[in-house]
Amino acid sequence: MRYRLILSDIDGTLLNSQHQLTAGVKQTIQTYVAAGGIFVLASARPPLAMTALARQMGLAVPLVSLNGALIGQPEGEQLRILAATSWPEGVGPRVYHVLSMLPLSLNVFSGTHWYVAAFDKWTDQEAVITDVKPTTAPIRDMLSDNLSVQKMLCMGDPAIVDQAEKIILAHPEWQLVASRSKATYLEIVRQGVSKRSALQTLSSLYNVPIPETMALGDGENDLPMLQAAGLGVTLANALPQVSAVIKTVVPDNDHDGAAVAIQRYAMGEAQ
Repeated sequence: MRYRLILSDIDGTLLNSQHQLTAGVKQTIQTYVAAGGIFVLASARPPLAMTALARQMGLAVPLVSLNGALIGQPEGEQLRILAATSWPEGVGPRVYHVLSMLPLSLNVFSGTHWYVAAFDKWTDQEAVITDVKPTTAPIRDMLSDNLSVQKMLCMGDPAIVDQAEKIILAHPEWQLVASRSKATYLEIVRQGVSKRSALQTLSSLYNVPIPETMALGDGENDLPMLQAAGLGVTLANALPQVSAVIKTVVPDNDHDGAAVAIQRYAMGEAQ
């Protein structure tokens, strides 16, 4: 086995465009794990949106959720939080106030909870994709009461999301970073949080040298992980800014690209 540890994005990578795990991808992952490989789900998704998929694949390893802001260990129907990196104290209310002036869907993630002020077309869409529903809550008041925030997801038209990203960049004192998981999604986490840092943590935890790790992804938020791994592989459906950097490319997610990557590279078929 050439790559003993794989971190893989979910949406646009493992799942097809219908947000389904195909039999081919599932079988390939099971074969890889049976051969001794360590397969880890790494996603911008909230943790509870990953546990069902993990159970479907029979995975018992940590789940890297919220772009790396939270790492959890599935234990039966529960998720034990192993590590969580929150926003700096007092930053949440300021960010929420400024971004709420834009026509965006603002979603706050704290531990295993997903909070919204109200349902809208974006939250409805995301609930269908992740098979998890958010909780409506008085977010402004909760943030003022020092709610711990691991991630904020802004959803909206690309031009509006661009404005939100510029606002985050204009305030380095907030100690936050923003990246796109798709053109309409902006993921905001604390500086230093990324799938790359999660890869390094898991590499140390499992005593697998970085050169023996592989990463799969298609979004801008996957880039640090893809560049840090021993081998970064992207799919033909990746965002242009990803395919411009990552040159190892497999078929798109509607043609079992993740399975091709695992078979061709991790299992040693490619020399």
